[in-house]
Amino acid sequence: MKLSDVVRGLEKTELLYLNDSYAKTFQGSILRTEYDGKKNVYLVLDKTLFHPKGGGQPTDKGLIYNPTLKVNVKKAMYFKGVVVHVGKLLREGLAEEGVRGEIEWERRYRYMRHHTAGHLLDHCLTVLTGKPVETTDSWLEDPCYVGYRGNLPSTPQLEEAEAMANHMISKRLQVTIEDVDYRILLELAPDAPNIYRLPALETYRIVTIEGCHPIPCAGTHLRNIGEIGRVRIDKVESRDPDFRVYYRVEKK
Repeated sequence: MKLSDVVRGLEKTELLYLNDSYAKTFQGSILRTEYDGKKNVYLVLDKTLFHPKGGGQPTDKGLIYNPTLKVNVKKAMYFKGVVVHVGKLLREGLAEEGVRGEIEWERRYRYMRHHTAGHLLDHCLTVLTGKPVETTDSWLEDPCYVGYRGNLPSTPQLEEAEAMANHMISKRLQVTIEDVDYRILLELAPDAPNIYRLPALETYRIVTIEGCHPIPCAGTHLRNIGEIGRVRIDKVESRDPDFRVYYRVEKK
């Protein structure tokens, strides 16, 4: 089924996770239901907490239900401002009714820890290499990594980056988020690691770890980097002309 057909004529979805990454449940209304066979269903709501796959962050999973309808959401996809929830129909009912959504919290929280740790590594590598890093891509599911443009850092630099990140985590620094226009973005974050990969938007959401440079990002993050626990750099992989830093987070 084409997403263009599913979202045709619909207003943009209200993305609740942008305002509160810690919310686990929400109430919404179904705008459209499309069936693919007897059990597969595509749902579009007026609002959602489900983060779609994108920007290196895997899709949220969970449930959408009401007294007569129940859908096991396997993935969420983003198309032209609309989030489409794709899942298995567990109980068929009146799709026109309001629904409740519930994300798999442990999955989401793991991505929040991975994502915030990735931004922290961006900062540490910038400090230790003496120049702003430029990211190429990232992936927040295991094996988790951030890709960078340029030459491999030295082993001592990577070891020091890990130590610096964990020292900052121990200080329990705050993470703040704000929306700005492009002019303000260029003033606040001219050397952001992903500045060259950004799409043209009216406003940009920037995430700032206390003491670090702001980074434009639409993903989900922690409020305090102390929640990361501990960062471990597992390996570095050369992908000429770029490289990837594979890492994991551990609870203390």
